[in-house]
Amino acid sequence: MGDPSMELIDDDGNLFGRINLVDALVVLVALAVVVAGVAFVLSSGSNDTTPNTTTRYATLDLGTQPAYVATLVTEGDVADADPSTPENLTVTDVYATETDDGRHLYVRVRLNATLDDDAVTYGGDPLRVGRDLDLTTPEYQTGGTITAVDASNADLPTGTTDVLLRTNLSADTVDAIRRGDEYRIDGRTVGTVRSVTAYRTGDGRTLAYVGVAYRTYRASDGQRFAGAPIREGVTLPLETAAYAFEGDVIRVGETVPRGVASTRTVRLEIENADPDLADGLRSGMAERVRGDTVAELANVTVEPSTMVLTSQDGNVYRREHPVEEDVTLIADLRVRETDAGVRFKGAPLRRGRTVTLDFGTVTVEATVVEVR
Repeated sequence: MGDPSMELIDDDGNLFGRINLVDALVVLVALAVVVAGVAFVLSSGSNDTTPNTTTRYATLDLGTQPAYVATLVTEGDVADADPSTPENLTVTDVYATETDDGRHLYVRVRLNATLDDDAVTYGGDPLRVGRDLDLTTPEYQTGGTITAVDASNADLPTGTTDVLLRTNLSADTVDAIRRGDEYRIDGRTVGTVRSVTAYRTGDGRTLAYVGVAYRTYRASDGQRFAGAPIREGVTLPLETAAYAFEGDVIRVGETVPRGVASTRTVRLEIENADPDLADGLRSGMAERVRGDTVAELANVTVEPSTMVLTSQDGNVYRREHPVEEDVTLIADLRVRETDAGVRFKGAPLRRGRTVTLDFGTVTVEATVVEVR
């Protein structure tokens, strides 16, 4: 017979003579519960159907929208989302330009999209360029076409482009233009006046060169504003509370005319002038626009005009005209020195050209004889 200490259960009910049988059963039950719980958790995790999400940024071309819709579309708008999914859409940037029918809108949106086996979807469809996407909030409902999808960058591809506009305006409009004036659409600044240069043309209008820094949209063919590519020759609008006009782009990348401002003394002639015109001119008269001196007379010389007469015997004689006069003007002109030559009021200044000087009380057209 073996050692009693090796019996499985002794007379006192102890397992192996050391552990109480009831206690052992309790421990075993507890272990079974723990194991079952772990198995349940692991099983639940392996069958989890909650979709993975990822963030994407997309550009939407909303096309032309009526003003009453465009004014409502703002940064921070959150589109109505399906409460049964984790997906949502937030507007992060807005760009608008005026059209004949309202506003052309581009928006940048942040999308909380679904990621499934490396495929990104939103609303059950792939998130890709060319897809139409609704944009619905409690305030408005619209939609547009996706033109770009990126993993980052909440901003639209916009920038600032400097241009110089040339236009003919009334004197009152020119006087109203100020550096720093802002062109605003729906509360957003889309253009800022950087410079103004103006000259009278003698027909009641004023030739104006206005430098503007536009907020432009970068499209596949370059920077655009109001639907037009930014290049020389296109016409762009400028509007503030005080004025509105369109101007031709004559320079891109700069807001001032070409060349360096300087003063040139020129000799001008007016032949066969009416005496009243000659009498209205005197030294010291100046053409000023917006407080800047454009031209100033340094000297005025008046002589009788000559006329050619032919006698009955065929002889030719030069005689003083009984009424008309020739006027010679020495004037200091504010010009711009360019690589292509000297320019005055935006036009080349050279011998034989005609220039217009508007002194307020009298306007003259004179021929350039000499540029010093």
